[in-house]
Amino acid sequence: MRTPINLCLASLMLLSTAAMAVDDKGANERAAKALQRAQQKTQSLEQEKNRLTAEKTQVLDDLKKAQGDALRLKSASAAKLSAVQKEVAALQEDKQRLSEELTKLKAQALEQQNTAAAQARVQQGNLQVSQGNLQVSQDNLLAKSKQLVQCENNNAGLYKINTDLLSRYEQAYKSAYLLKGGVFTQLGMVKLENDNDQEREKLKSLRLTDRAP
Repeated sequence: MRTPINLCLASLMLLSTAAMAVDDKGANERAAKALQRAQQKTQSLEQEKNRLTAEKTQVLDDLKKAQGDALRLKSASAAKLSAVQKEVAALQEDKQRLSEELTKLKAQALEQQNTAAAQARVQQGNLQVSQGNLQVSQDNLLAKSKQLVQCENNNAGLYKINTDLLSRYEQAYKSAYLLKGGVFTQLGMVKLENDNDQEREKLKSLRLTDRAP
């Protein structure tokens, strides 16, 4: 037998069940809408995730490319730096070699200059000696020329004196011979003339002739 309490409880249960049914319908609608919003949000998040993933991939690709470019640039820079260092070392060696050659050339030039100056001084001294010797030779030649002229004058004077003496001797001989009463024969005259000619030839051979110009 149902009691009023039981009836009340049953009524309440029915009312609760009806209310719950009504509430469940609203809840389902709200849940469906929430689910739809969640799905939309999920799709939006998925799209954002895909976009971010794509951007991340692009960034990683760009980073890898930049790293590759940087590595290649670093390698090229290292190779260029090595080449430049080698060129600098070669230039330094050339500079050192040229500096040493320049020092040697300067030393050689200085030595040649000193040698040339010494030779010039020697030549100047030799020239002065030669000029002095030439002056002495010219003075000696002039003195000898004067002596020669004096000798020629003396010789000419002696030649004239001797020829005069020979002529006088011839005349004196003839006069003395005639004063003694002698008579000149043809043979005597020839002998006298021959003697005179021989004496004159001797004088001519001793006479100085004109010098060549």
